[in-house]
Parts: sequence; C-alpha cells; structure tokens
Amino acid sequence: MKIKKVTITDIAEVMGLSPVSVSRALSDQSGISDELKQKIVQKAAEMGYVKPKKRKSPRILVLHQKPYREDNSNFSHMMQGIEQALQKEDADYSIEFLDKETQNRMILPYRLSKGFVFDGVILIGRFNLDYAALINERIRNLIFLTGYSPAYDYDSVWFSFINTGYKQCKYLIDRGHTRIGFIGDRKAYRNKVKESGIVSALEENGLPVDETLFFDTDEDGSAKLRKLIEGKQLPTAFICDHDFTAIELIRTLQQHDMKVPDDVSILGSGNTEVSALSLPPLTTMDLNIGYSCRVVVSTLLKRLVEPDKPAENIAILSTLVERESVRRRI
Repeated sequence: MKIKKVTITDIAEVMGLSPVSVSRALSDQSGISDELKQKIVQKAAEMGYVKPKKRKSPRILVLHQKPYREDNSNFSHMMQGIEQALQKEDADYSIEFLDKETQNRMILPYRLSKGFVFDGVILIGRFNLDYAALINERIRNLIFLTGYSPAYDYDSVWFSFINTGYKQCKYLIDRGHTRIGFIGDRKAYRNKVKESGIVSALEENGLPVDETLFFDTDEDGSAKLRKLIEGKQLPTAFICDHDFTAIELIRTLQQHDMKVPDDVSILGSGNTEVSALSLPPLTTMDLNIGYSCRVVVSTLLKRLVEPDKPAENIAILSTLVERESVRRRI
C-alpha cells in the first residue's frame, strides 16, 4: 500500500497556520518568530515530513554557426529566446560558436574537448550531418532549431515555410492578384519548400504557375528582373524569401520609377524590425521565434526524461503581419 507523503499543507492544517508560514519555517526564512519556527520544525518531524530534494539543473550546450551580434535580426532574437527559455527552466547552459571549418575538420566544441559533460545539446542552424553525429556520440540528447533537413533523425523545431508560402500566395489571390512571382535563394531548402507552398496555392485556385516569374537572388536573377521591368511584364505581386530581399526589391523598383504597392505589391518574411520602418511599411510573416525557442527547450527537457522516445519534427506556423506594401486589386 502506497503511503501518502506529508505535505506543507498537511502541517499547516494540523497547526492552524498558513502554508506560507510553514514553508518559511522549514526553509529557515525570516518573517516568523524563532519560537514558532521551532514548533513547526518539530511538528513536521513528528508527522514524517521529508523535505523535497531540489531538482538538479539540466546542463545544456548551445551550438550555433552564425556569428552572434546583439542587433535586431531574427538570429539575435533566436539566441535571446533560447537563453530566456533556458533561464526559465533554471538550466546550467553554455553557448559556443562553431564555424564551417571546425565542422569540416570534425573538431569538437571547446567545452567538450575540455571534458565538460552536458545532458543535452541545442544545434541552431543546418549542421553537417557527420558533425551532428559526432556531437550525438558525446551528448545523447540532441535537438535542432531551424536548418531542417529530411536527413535529420533527431528532434527538430523549424519554421513551416511550405505553410508560409501557401499562406502568402493565398493572401494575394484573395486580393485579386493572379500573376505572382517569387524572389529568393532558390537553392536553400527553406525556399524550395516555400515555392512548393506557393505553387500549391496557385494550382488549387486554378492559376498558372509561371516559372519566368520566379527569380534567384544572384546576378542572373537580377538581369531577369530588369528585363521584366523594361518589358513591362512584371507580375502584380512578389513574395520574397526575407524582409531584406523585399526591401532591396522595393529600392530597385523605385529606381525604375515604379511604386509599391500601386504598381507592384511586395510581401516579405521574418517581421524583422526593418520591415516596419521601410517605405512603405512591409507586409510580412512573423515566425513566432519566442514561442519556437520555448518549444525547443521543452522538447529537449522531455527528451532528457524519456531518451528512447521517437524523434519529433515540430513545424511552427508563421503569422501574417499586414502593413502597406500590398494593395487589393478587386
């Protein structure tokens, strides 16, 4: 038969005191007389009260491969969000930067090379698979934040760019846009899936998918864009892979005496601080970074408790932020 543990509330009820007074006495805090404190301690011993053991703080290593600067970028907010989430869980954590050369040469992070022991590791960004396996050999509990790859067989939290692309395209379609383009780094995995979302929205609404309106952010893409501008063949709206890409596009269009959103509507992604300061203010997608960071830490802590559970792939949906860079055509 299981014996019920004696709690602070039980002691308080027996002595006719508040649980706060009993807690202060058992924790040897001020705000209660020594005489009463002694009586409470004595009664607790008589009732078989056992003081709960303080939970051991989890030791977490955070690894990132992008130089960290305290600015207003999404990466900065991501790092701050991870720190805040770890602090809320009273975690003992270390943060370390790893460049590509360190990964390619399979050099251990500094603290691991010095014999530090960690319960879990958070990898921010898309790491080399072999390097991730090297880390996982030494730290069993591993989770990725962003940089998702279908090759990862680890816990991961990432932003659902396929949903973002679909949501942005549908938003434009609902406002009467039928010729919709995309500008971004088309080699990046996140943009490949984002384009899939855009294509899905176009096809579901019976609109053609015109590949000539999808540009890469390189010299060839810039030349294609100029050709469309000069030939007056621009789409009515562009979806951009990032706020900074969108702002650069607005600048390019303005140099050709084209107005946003009167001539072309523009959507960004990231809801960075600069998006609200651009002219016009940029309609964009908020990635919900703070929430994503909390999910990363809670998922990792769940892994510490249940290390053999199946890996989880958690996709966080973005939220549309409407501003003035999109106009309704109907």
